[in-house]
Amino acid sequence: MSEEEKQPLDNKPSTEEHNVHDHTEVVDDARTRALAEALQSSFKVIRVLMAALVVAFLCSGITKVDSGHQALQLRFGEFKSPLLESGLHFAWPYPIDEIVQIPVNKNRTIASDVGWRTTDDEDPQDSFSFAPDYDGYTLTGDGNTVHIQAELNFSLKETDSTIQAYEFKFNNVTNFLKSALDNAVYHASASRSALDAYTRQSALQNDIRERIVKVVNQIHDLPIQVNSLALDVTVPIGVKPAYDAFLKSQQESQQKVSTARAEATSIIANAEGQARVIESGGKTTADRLLTSVEAESKSFSEQKPFYESNPELFQQRLVSETMQSVLTNAVDIFYLSGRQPRIWLNRVPAKAKLKEGQNP
Repeated sequence: MSEEEKQPLDNKPSTEEHNVHDHTEVVDDARTRALAEALQSSFKVIRVLMAALVVAFLCSGITKVDSGHQALQLRFGEFKSPLLESGLHFAWPYPIDEIVQIPVNKNRTIASDVGWRTTDDEDPQDSFSFAPDYDGYTLTGDGNTVHIQAELNFSLKETDSTIQAYEFKFNNVTNFLKSALDNAVYHASASRSALDAYTRQSALQNDIRERIVKVVNQIHDLPIQVNSLALDVTVPIGVKPAYDAFLKSQQESQQKVSTARAEATSIIANAEGQARVIESGGKTTADRLLTSVEAESKSFSEQKPFYESNPELFQQRLVSETMQSVLTNAVDIFYLSGRQPRIWLNRVPAKAKLKEGQNP
């Protein structure tokens, strides 16, 4: 076979290879475009998701501080001033920022039963035996024992220093306050006799309250507001009848003293009322007498010139005026002449004598 005959045979496979290559490139271009479109769609979805995550991340930092609360904003665990009041606030999500809400107006209660509960956490035993290593009690200043349990209700003062101290100053602020209340119970009990602690519980209560304020507010600088303090005080059952008898006699004495004071007050009030009546009557009489004397003095002053000018005429005028006043209401009036100083009075006329034979 000549060279010319061989050449067409050689060109036929080359054309087929070229066609196959072109087809492969077309397929690759389609795949590339499809992949690019898929990646582009994926990137759009990813961008939307990232934007949503960013918005969600930022929105998660919006925190609401409840009413009656104040909040501390901690940035990497360190307090950032100022305190957050109730309402909406923005803070970076955890772990950058942390919001700690503290109920400021909430009333909190702690109890002290170290002088009350036994080691088995029971009420004082109802028996005449007393075991110092078992029973809960407090020592008094006279060496006796009493059982005391206290319940303190308090709230926090709304200041920055109070909130910070309550949250950061103590590892366990509840245990600290309970320990302070226990200390106040022991301190107040040891400063008085057992009789005084049992019979004057209001004074014991005031001492415990003052001790709490001194230890917590002043010494440890944690300003709290003591709302109420309730006490339950009793004595060992073996000596309780004697204490109760004393209390009964004291109450009877106070009742009698109170009754006597009430009676004394009533008597004094009545006496003062009578004294005021007498004083008022005397003043009225004195005023009336003074008015009468002043009137007579004025009349005397007016008549004095007439007397001095003609005493006899003045005397006759006075007699005439007096007689006129006296005789105003007289039934019968008799006038006597100066010649005969006698008058015969017979208000019943005598009957005339009848002659003989004359009818009456």
